[in-house]
Amino acid sequence: MPTCEEVLLRVLAAGVCHTDLHIIDGAMPHLPLPRVLGHEITGETDELGPVVVYASWGCGECLLCRRGEEQLCPHAAEAGWVRDGGYAEFVLVPSKRYLLPLNGLVDPIRAAPLADAGVTPYRAVRRARDWLRAGDTAVVIGAGGLGQFAIQYLRLLTDVRVVAVDLAAAKRQRALELGADEATEPSELDLRACAVFDFVGADETLELAARVVEPTGLVVVIGEAGGVIPFGLGRVPHEATFTTSIWGSRDDLEAVLRHARAGELDWQVEALPLDDVNDALDRLRSGDVVDRLVVLPDH
Repeated sequence: MPTCEEVLLRVLAAGVCHTDLHIIDGAMPHLPLPRVLGHEITGETDELGPVVVYASWGCGECLLCRRGEEQLCPHAAEAGWVRDGGYAEFVLVPSKRYLLPLNGLVDPIRAAPLADAGVTPYRAVRRARDWLRAGDTAVVIGAGGLGQFAIQYLRLLTDVRVVAVDLAAAKRQRALELGADEATEPSELDLRACAVFDFVGADETLELAARVVEPTGLVVVIGEAGGVIPFGLGRVPHEATFTTSIWGSRDDLEAVLRHARAGELDWQVEALPLDDVNDALDRLRSGDVVDRLVVLPDH
């Protein structure tokens, strides 16, 4: 039962994310197990109605938390990672400040992926804007759920030419529908880019990013595939910046919700019963899911 500031949230939907597969596969051995997965959560309370959950719960006391960057807190207890998440009928949230009301303007089932797939690429694009000069080219590697949002943020927040890169023809087609100026296979990419956003993070995609980024350009690694490349003077383009981008802040999620409420974002979800979550994870692992999968508990 809830204590102090805790809120018992009735789950309405939970997104199915690649990070869940990484946890299942043991790629994050520091996380305590067993664990109820699911960090893209929407739910409802009697007081607030439908809400989306900001799921990175920091200590509230460190400098990063005081700056509003709880997703970087070294003591963060994320839903579905360190604390039990949304693959359940109810989830215990530490405080109602982590609940962002939808105000009837965004369907709560569709809203679930915004808590990660929506906010993570927003933060990456927002942090990269100083590199994104009008008329230059930005490359998005991986046109899955997160990459599709990144394409839209690049259209909304910058004046760059957007090139999407993916092995899957269906994802390349979806990228074009969402505003990419070009969509290509990795082997056919032949250009220089002011910025590269890698939503895969494998050895091969990092090598591709390092090859196409221009001197003084930017490579942002968001994907969790664990790839590495040699780094040193002469090993990458001169004065290029390589960085990572992790999830998003609560303010970032608020901004994403504003874009969603304004009808500026296009994303699709496929809803499945919570009992089918293992099938959903298998489909995600196979790589043929174009949109976002969400699971719905049977209350």
